[in-house]
Parts: sequence; C-alpha cells; structure tokens
Amino acid sequence: MGRLDLLRVVRLPILLGGLLGYLLGAVFGLRDGGVFDPALFFVGYIVVAFGDLSTHYSNDFFDVEVDRSSPGKTFGGSKLLLWRPDLVPHAMSAARLFSIASVFAAFAATVLGFSPIIIPLAVAANALGWLYSLPPWRLAYRGLGEATIAVGTGFGVTVTGYLAVKGGIGVDFLQFSTALVLYGLVLAFSLELSDMEVDRAAGKWNLVARFGWRACLRAALLICITSTALLYIFTDTIVAFMSLVPLATVAIGNLYAKDDRPKRDAVATACIASLFLFLILSVAALMVP
Repeated sequence: MGRLDLLRVVRLPILLGGLLGYLLGAVFGLRDGGVFDPALFFVGYIVVAFGDLSTHYSNDFFDVEVDRSSPGKTFGGSKLLLWRPDLVPHAMSAARLFSIASVFAAFAATVLGFSPIIIPLAVAANALGWLYSLPPWRLAYRGLGEATIAVGTGFGVTVTGYLAVKGGIGVDFLQFSTALVLYGLVLAFSLELSDMEVDRAAGKWNLVARFGWRACLRAALLICITSTALLYIFTDTIVAFMSLVPLATVAIGNLYAKDDRPKRDAVATACIASLFLFLILSVAALMVP
C-alpha cells in the first residue's frame, strides 16, 4: 500500500469526537438565534478537521519512543511508525500539510462570510497542537497537556461550530463552554489513565503520571459534578440531564478501577465512551424545537 498506510495513523474515534463537538457548538448557536449556512458550516468543519488530523500525525511522530514500550489501548495510536520507519518523514509532512491547510481554510472561510475570529482561533489551535508534543516545549510532558486538550476540545472545536451559525461569541456560549472545557479535562485524564507507568518511565510527566491515577480519577469525578452544576445553572435542563451519563460513569469507574492496567483501561474506555454519548444526546436534544 505504500504511503497510503499513513491513513492508519488517523484516530477515527477522536475525529468523530471533534465532529460531535463541532455539531454541539453549531446546534447551540442555532438555539441561540443563529442561522444555518451550509457553506459556512462545511468550511468551518474543514478548519477543525484538518487541525485535528495534524495532531494525529505530529503526536505519533514525536511519541514513537514512548509508544515502543506502551501496550496497545482502545483509544491509543496505531503504532504504525514503529514497524514502518520508512513512513516517519511522511508522517511529519502530513502533519505540516494538514496544519497549513487548516489555517488556509480559515482564511478562505472569511471570504465566504465567516467571522474573522476564526483566523486567530485556527492559528492558536494549530500552534497548541504542535506544542503539545514538539520538543523542547512538549506540553504533554510538563503537566500542561491536559489544559491543551481541555481548551482545544471544549472551547476551540465547539466555538468554531458556534461561529459557523452565530457569527459572534455570546455570553451564553461562554458559560456553556466552561462546562465543556471541564469535560475536556476528564477526557485528558481518561486518555492518560492506562499509561501511567509507561509515561513515568519515559519522563512524560502528565498529571496522571505526577499524582497517580486514583487522584486524577477522583478529580475527574469532582469535575463532572461541577460541570453538571454549571449546565443546570447556565443552560437547558435537558443538556444538564444528559451530563448525568459521564457523571455516573466516572463515579462507577472510581469504584471499579484497580492497580492492574486492564481494569484501568476498561474504566478509561468507559469514561471516554460516556463523553461521546453525552455529546450525541446533547446534540439530539438541542435539535428538538
């Protein structure tokens, strides 16, 4: 297959999560008085999707050595570059190409009538995506990767969908996105939960590696409680009701998780799946008149 094997680097669940986050921002904007324009909606998602794809390739490129000692996990990378070293330089080229295309799409979006805010948003999001694993910054290795994921998924992706239909950022959305950013932290903890020992050995001192999986899983439960409370205060009650899904899942995960990696991986998978379900149910609920 040659270079087409690079497609295996793409993490389809993460790409789907980005689409759901974008849809959530868009439908929230429609409920907030926005107008749906197919062209703006499509080009806005292209900005998000290309930026997302860039991180898939750059992260796999810079984390090859960590992946070498890390067992596979449900939402982990493909490890393609480990057994296809000939594709390593092409992975970096793909990361650069998608990042440039994302920013270029942001400029093209403004020509179609998209808010100019999308340009600095696209530049900042792509920069964070690179700094997440790019030496010497390597935010993921310094306990700052979780904040990067939280802001990127909870605000960056959803605000782009919101702007596609609304044209500007309202106070209602800022209140709503606060809860989504917190869920981004839960996502980050869940992605790191299984790899605590491997990350420590590799010097990847994210928050789970620093403080342990128990402390971070308990923190995730407190975050879910806070997010549910914020959603009840600031948004539709039906969305707050949907937030009980990740809240219940993380609560059960705190009881089920053990020191052995398979159980932690099962809990991490369940937590991530619950966030996906929350997005799906919230999008569906907000689409109901």
